[in-house]
Amino acid sequence: MGKYFGTDGVRGVANDNLNVHIAYRIGRFLGQYPKSNQSILIASDTRLSKDLFMASIAAGVLASGSKLVSIGVSSTPSISYLVLRKHFNYGIMISASHNPYYDNGIKVFNNRGKKISEKLEKLIEDYIDSPEDYLPFAKSDSLGTMPYILRYKNEYLYFLVKAASPTVSKLKILVDCANGSASFFINDLIKTLSIDATIINAQPNGKNINDNCGSTHLENLIEKMKEDNYDVGFAFDGDADRCLMVAGDGTIIDGDAILYLSALYMKENNELRGNKIVLTIMSNLALKKALDQAGIGYIETQVGDKYVQAELEKNHLALGGEQSGHIIYYNDLNTGDGLLTMIKMLNVISVANVPLINMLEAIKPYPQKLVNIQVENKEQLMQNPIILNEISKIEEELNGEGRILVRPSGTEPLIRVMIEAKNSDSLEMYLKRMVDLINVEINK
Repeated sequence: MGKYFGTDGVRGVANDNLNVHIAYRIGRFLGQYPKSNQSILIASDTRLSKDLFMASIAAGVLASGSKLVSIGVSSTPSISYLVLRKHFNYGIMISASHNPYYDNGIKVFNNRGKKISEKLEKLIEDYIDSPEDYLPFAKSDSLGTMPYILRYKNEYLYFLVKAASPTVSKLKILVDCANGSASFFINDLIKTLSIDATIINAQPNGKNINDNCGSTHLENLIEKMKEDNYDVGFAFDGDADRCLMVAGDGTIIDGDAILYLSALYMKENNELRGNKIVLTIMSNLALKKALDQAGIGYIETQVGDKYVQAELEKNHLALGGEQSGHIIYYNDLNTGDGLLTMIKMLNVISVANVPLINMLEAIKPYPQKLVNIQVENKEQLMQNPIILNEISKIEEELNGEGRILVRPSGTEPLIRVMIEAKNSDSLEMYLKRMVDLINVEINK
């Protein structure tokens, strides 16, 4: 991770540690790298600060003599899709995903619709920190332009529709749009697919994105599921690149379970290249055991959808994702897409002969708990020999019937401690032991 770029772009509190200087300089750099006259696509989610950062990035791009095409409010996956299909040099998404409205972020894609390289991130960071603006400015008729081409979103919508099976129209679903990007697609998508759907949290006002709704707050969706006889419920995050589900009885279906159901379906339909999927170190031990039982292999990678994508590309595989709901169907798109995930799961459910909850009998998650600890020196702390020794001790005591994972956050000043164990009592004991030790070391 760099000074500004984490595992998912640049992120921070809007107009504070993520400010107009950073946004302007990102635009300035991309607008002339490796030369001027670049063509760049940009969109945002619904949060209040979107216009501030759109204007700042645009000023930088145009001052460097490049074209910036805006599609307004859209989803992160739509940028990845359209950059490749419309032959842009870069794509920029202004979003802080699942974070509250007062945060924002800047995600940058290359001309293949993939996250930019760490090498390019470092070049941008060096320029951001430069006391002088050493890049050339465009003059006269070489100044950049900023057209708005909103119809491009219709092409992305058509891509989603094509991914759906005709059988999905028989389902009754509930959808939580998190008052974010999905709000701008969901009505047209549902209408085109002729699905009986109830849509909630699709009235963004700039401040209500992810506010007690969406994939990080499933309580509302679970409660609403009880009000009618829905087949399944879906919840997105702010920029619609992740999706979680809720079964008819209120059971939460996380990214691990989605990966499992998708892997079985794709294997049965000869779509699972290499008979193997990619998951992260955060995936529950139950997923690995269920995949073993199904005769499906897996590759583990560090947390972050860009790492999942890299393994899929490297190994020519078709499916990967994260427990949080970032699922990549690499046969269709090279990034996680919550709306595409919804459609893929509707395809699975609509042809199944048993209720959704019965399809998950083979994957019973181990009790798992995650605690975030605020810390300023997260990288230094992760090299502390006392902490590393305690992690090894707990791993040995779990003896393959659980896991401990201690890692720095890729986007926030946090250390994340995750424990899995066969029962809740053991989980709480190990978690308290690890968290207490870390807090002692922080306060030394």
